[in-house]
Amino acid sequence: MKIKIISYGHKFHEAEGKAPPEHDFLFSLRDLVNPYWVPELKEFNGLDQEIIEFFEKDEGSQDRLEKINCLIKDFVEDFTSNKHRTDDCSLTFAFKCTGGKHRSVYFAQTIFDKLSPEISDKVKVELEHIELPRYIGSKC
Repeated sequence: MKIKIISYGHKFHEAEGKAPPEHDFLFSLRDLVNPYWVPELKEFNGLDQEIIEFFEKDEGSQDRLEKINCLIKDFVEDFTSNKHRTDDCSLTFAFKCTGGKHRSVYFAQTIFDKLSPEISDKVKVELEHIELPRYIGSKC
């Protein structure tokens, strides 16, 4: 069995009329505060300490993160304990924001970091930041 967590940018998929990456559950984060609009944070991504601190200080983001974390843990528990599932079953959680650089990356990474140690003995857990390579080494 496999759990996959992905982050991606709306503007590179749905906004262009393309299908989003394949997923079972989608969490849109486009309504949360966006560090892109904070000039000193714009160049960073969701893995950078500056962005992590930005979201850790934002009560709305932390509240959403906790709710999503609880929901995912419940689904994963059901997924891993269901005797009818086979080894080739997978479950994908997608996180989307506008560009796939700040919010979705932070949320996907944080959920992955919390979930992996708890379930890695039962199931393979993967993480992919789909848009992040386009931002690495470039300025926005």
